[in-house]
Amino acid sequence: MNYFFLDTSALSKRYVAEIGTPLVNHLFNTVPKQRMIASILMLGELVSILVRKKNSGHISEMVYLQVMAEFRAELADEIGIMLQSVSDDLVRASLPLIEQYSLNATDAIILRSALNVANALRAADDDLVLVTTDIRLSNAAQSTKLLVWNPERSDQSSLNVLISL
Repeated sequence: MNYFFLDTSALSKRYVAEIGTPLVNHLFNTVPKQRMIASILMLGELVSILVRKKNSGHISEMVYLQVMAEFRAELADEIGIMLQSVSDDLVRASLPLIEQYSLNATDAIILRSALNVANALRAADDDLVLVTTDIRLSNAAQSTKLLVWNPERSDQSSLNVLISL
């Protein structure tokens, strides 16, 4: 069975309409929350994205308040989605990934965390799909043999295949 590790670039589509939003919504509506994973770092990043969109006028104050309420209910206060903590050891273990793949620090932490989760899942005959729209992170993850799915460049049929496995 596949689990899905969402980075902020993909998860933000859940709260702001963009290319890929219908596919991220399909993922949320189809996959049990217990099979969805994100880094705790994503909470702050996502709030930052939403604040920037409000401040730039991309979304109105009313829409901002609505999506923040949805975000809190679905992620910040939700116990169903597994939020991976970030420890000192995880940060240290992510440093070689920065050099190897020219990643920023956050993406390296996401990749290291996803690799750790994937290793644990594979021991139980399950697997992990990294959901991201970040091309550099996607390329690095594929180099490490992680499954990657990009909601901006894929379609629902490819997602359904990953969900069914």
